[in-house]
Amino acid sequence: MIRFEGWTVKARVLNPLKGFELEVQELERRVDPLTGHTTIVARGRLPYVKQFMEHDEQLLRRLADASRASCPFCPERVEQVTPKFPSDVVPEGRVKVGRCIAFPSLHAHSDFNAVVVLGPRHLARPSELDEDLIYEGLKAGVDVALRAYRSDHKLRSPSIVMNYLPPAGSSIVHPHMQVLSSTSPFNVVRELLARSFEFYTLWSRCYWDALVEEERRLGERYIGSTGPIHWLAPYAPSRHFEVWGVGPSSDLSSLGDGELRGIARGVANVLRFYESEGLLSFNFAVYSAPLGGRYDYFKVLVKVCSRFGLKEPFLNDFWAMPALLGEGEVMEAPEDYASRLRSAWRP
Repeated sequence: MIRFEGWTVKARVLNPLKGFELEVQELERRVDPLTGHTTIVARGRLPYVKQFMEHDEQLLRRLADASRASCPFCPERVEQVTPKFPSDVVPEGRVKVGRCIAFPSLHAHSDFNAVVVLGPRHLARPSELDEDLIYEGLKAGVDVALRAYRSDHKLRSPSIVMNYLPPAGSSIVHPHMQVLSSTSPFNVVRELLARSFEFYTLWSRCYWDALVEEERRLGERYIGSTGPIHWLAPYAPSRHFEVWGVGPSSDLSSLGDGELRGIARGVANVLRFYESEGLLSFNFAVYSAPLGGRYDYFKVLVKVCSRFGLKEPFLNDFWAMPALLGEGEVMEAPEDYASRLRSAWRP
C-alpha cells in the first residue's frame, strides 16, 4: 500500500584535496510515497553544512537590540501601531488569547492575512517558545481563520505558518505566526489533497492513517505522539531536520483544545531539539483541508523544518535546486535525527 522507494547514485570527482585521486561520492535518492517528489540524502556531509546552520550570538544580539526600539509587536506599541480587523470580521478589532494578540497584516500576502504575535518578548529563543505560548498563538490563529470564514465563506482554505529570524524569511525579530486564508488551497496543500484523494479512491483508506500505522510498525522514523497528534520524520524530507505532525481530523475547524495542545507540545519538543542541535532559525506550517466540506481522505498536517543560521558570511539554503528545480536535499538521513529527537521527546 505504501512503498518507500529509493536508490543509490554515484558522483565521480578528481579530488584536489587528495592529490586529484578519483573519489566516488554515494548519494541516496528517495521518493516521497504520496507525491512522488524526490530528495537527495547526502550522508556524511552534515559536518560541512552544519557550520552554516549555526548562529552568531553577537550578531543576533545586535539585531535584536537594534530592532527593539521600533518593533511594532512589542507590548508598548502593538495596540497603537498595528491594524485592526473590520468590524464584520472581528467586532473588537483584534483577537487576544493569553499573551498572544492577532490582527490583520499591514501588507497582506493572501486574500486574508492575520499576524499573531507570540507574547511580549522581543527576542525569544526556540526553546523559550513553550507549549503554552504556542498553544495560545495557535488558538488565536484558528479563531481568526474561522472568523474570516464566517464573514466570507469563500475564505475556506486556511494555513498557519511561522518564520523565525531572517534566514527563515522573517523581517521582524519578535516571534509571530501568520494566518493565511484564500478562496482555494495553496499549491502544496492542493497537491496533498489531490494525491490523498487518489490514494483514498485506490485503497479505500486515508493515506495519513496508513502512513502513521506503517511508520509506527517500522519504528525508524516514528518519533512519538502528543495526545492525538502523531509525529514522524518523513522518509524523503525536502528540508533540513524536517518533522511532521499528523492530526486526527481534516481541517482547522475540527481542532479542539486537545488537538491544539497536542500540536503545541509537539512543536515545542521539536524546537527544543533544534536548539540542542545548535539550530536556531526555523519554519513551520499547519495545513488544513478547506473549511465547510467533508474530506475523509485528509488530516491536518504540521510541518516543521530548520533553516540556516544567522551568521556571516550569509548563505541561504533555499538555492536554485529547491527553488527552481523542486528537488529536496538533506545532509542527514531522517532515521538518524529521528532517533535523537525520539530520545528527548515529551509525550
